[in-house]
Amino acid sequence: MFFIPVIAIYGVVEWLTQKIPSSFAVNKEIIAQDGKNVETLVLGSSQMMNAVNPEWMHTRTLNLASGDQHHDTDFKLYQQLHSQFPNLNTVVLEVSYSHFEMPHNGKDFWKNSLYYHYYQVNCFERAAYFKDQLLYLSNTAFFWKMINEYYIKKSNIPKINKYGFNETDGYQQFAKLGFIKEKIDAMPRFKINTTPNLKIFKENIILFFELLDTLQDQQKQVVICSPPMYNTYLKRRNPEILKRRDSIIQIIKLKYPKVTFLNAEEDTLHYSLDNFWNQSHLNPKGANIFTQQLDSVIQKFD
Repeated sequence: MFFIPVIAIYGVVEWLTQKIPSSFAVNKEIIAQDGKNVETLVLGSSQMMNAVNPEWMHTRTLNLASGDQHHDTDFKLYQQLHSQFPNLNTVVLEVSYSHFEMPHNGKDFWKNSLYYHYYQVNCFERAAYFKDQLLYLSNTAFFWKMINEYYIKKSNIPKINKYGFNETDGYQQFAKLGFIKEKIDAMPRFKINTTPNLKIFKENIILFFELLDTLQDQQKQVVICSPPMYNTYLKRRNPEILKRRDSIIQIIKLKYPKVTFLNAEEDTLHYSLDNFWNQSHLNPKGANIFTQQLDSVIQKFD
């Protein structure tokens, strides 16, 4: 008898979790209702999630990038979903500064439940079970915070447009500092990987080339992006990590001559302080600029 109220309470919490607006929910509907019209697929981490607003693209674009999402998850998403996009021409990938020296998501990544629940993509590297679709159970601390903010505090309410892009984000760090350069430049800490890892680098390169081979065999146009970073982030990059990343880009240019690059990482001509969410992410205003740059690149394929 004790388990009945516990299960009932969990059922309510899970239902509340699933009702919070998210890009995952919107993307699910796009895949189901409009997958046949998708021409451009965007993959990557939160840098690409924040940088590309499909509303501003001339081609029907689906942005499946997500926070902390790595190339192994990108590959799984593509492999299990591309058959639903019969008119897919272009795949957009991310190669940010330390992308090759960060560990892959792997079979235990907590977001695997989101991919399975919303997209029916199995990233667990095993048979999936019913519980794998339970969102709240996958990361209770994260989702409880979301429930608290959305239903109780009514703060940081996401505004997801019909293309799955969040047009407002209450967590904008630079905006909260009034975009005052002196305050932002004086911030002592922000997230950046400065620890080289040659073992992870080698593992990541093998998989990334496998992904490029697959896309080449299927005759997809590929755009590799390095999204903009704020000046203080650029200064903190580890030269060893940066040099290795750039060396792989040069190899890709030789090995895959049809791959196109959009490197805006150090672009100070088009991006100003008020285009950034924080040191390594664009805000919606900055996303409009980057999306138009990406759109311009893709239009040249026609």
